[in-house]
Amino acid sequence: MEVVEANPDLAPILANYAKECLEAGIPRYSGVDQNPKAYLLGLIERSKATAELTNGYLPSTTYYCLANSKILGAIRVRKGTNAKVENVIGHIGYETRPSARGKGVASFLLAWVRDHVVTDAVIVTCSMDNPASQKVIENCGGEYLGNYVTDSEGTVRRYRLARR
Repeated sequence: MEVVEANPDLAPILANYAKECLEAGIPRYSGVDQNPKAYLLGLIERSKATAELTNGYLPSTTYYCLANSKILGAIRVRKGTNAKVENVIGHIGYETRPSARGKGVASFLLAWVRDHVVTDAVIVTCSMDNPASQKVIENCGGEYLGNYVTDSEGTVRRYRLARR
């Protein structure tokens, strides 16, 4: 497996990944299979942003895990912080291609970001209903900080993750 930053060259293999994720209920990929290059260009612009975006979101950089010319997962690293990031969505968000779940992709991505991207401790969150993600975060050295309850996300578990 290798990790690459979002770039337009990924468009031919992103469409298939997006379709599989969308079919599994990951709404962020709605319509991406129709124009994956535009989606990737949007991610690149988001990574260059210097100010907070709408709805409390921050600029972020997206990385993809590739193997055998196929995207296996994605991870986003948010730049900066605010209350929504600190308590609800975290500095890092990720997902694994549904057909690649249980094969260590999320652990590989999170450990890679921890070791190659983050310089200071970050917050990583996951739903109380996602024990697989809890295990990934804990296995990568996440220190449990407690839960946070929000109307939009329900109860999330909060972790601090620091570079090793």
